Amino acid sequence: MDIKAIEHKMKEKSNFSSLELNQLWKQTLQGDQEAFLNLKYYYMNLLYRIKPLYQHVDDMIFFRSLENAVTKALERGVKFQIEDVQSYMHVASETYFKSFFNPESDSLHLPSNLLSAFSRLEEIFQHLPELKEKDEQTQIQLLSKGFEYPIFETRLLYYSYLKWKQNRLRQVDIDLTVTLLPGPQRVEWEIFYEKQLADIEETIRKNMD
Repeated sequence: MDIKAIEHKMKEKSNFSSLELNQLWKQTLQGDQEAFLNLKYYYMNLLYRIKPLYQHVDDMIFFRSLENAVTKALERGVKFQIEDVQSYMHVASETYFKSFFNPESDSLHLPSNLLSAFSRLEEIFQHLPELKEKDEQTQIQLLSKGFEYPIFETRLLYYSYLKWKQNRLRQVDIDLTVTLLPGPQRVEWEIFYEKQLADIEETIRKNMD
């Protein structure tokens, strides 16, 4: 598809209401490819606002990066089972887009609160090896209950933790995770960090059977 055709698609899909966007997202979560494409062009059109900052980038490269960023954000949104897609997409699509023009570094900037969260998850898996035998979604649900932490944030932390363990965590993953998680002073974080390990394990064990 050439640039004019992409621009036409973007303008054609630019006028969805908030209600329509939520409905399209529900359909996307159910595997509706047409709904996915409608959302893709809608959010490409929204993200296009940053074009003046990238005048030095070739137009075709810009539009391909735009498409790849929005597609990646939507795919991750499906994996994370995002509820508030509109807030999520504003952050995620721009984060992915910017990452395409920032060369990967060998050194990652991993905030201390995120590293502490990974360490807490590591402790749980060490104390409850049987948890690893459950499928991913069951693990996420059990961790959410154990930590009294919202399911979406638990899912986001869980997948970032897995990438960290596998040495596949990239700076863009870190940036997106930190942006989407609650601020350090929010009550969710306080419970996550302060709840006793024994209490977390007990809750998980009770819900594991």
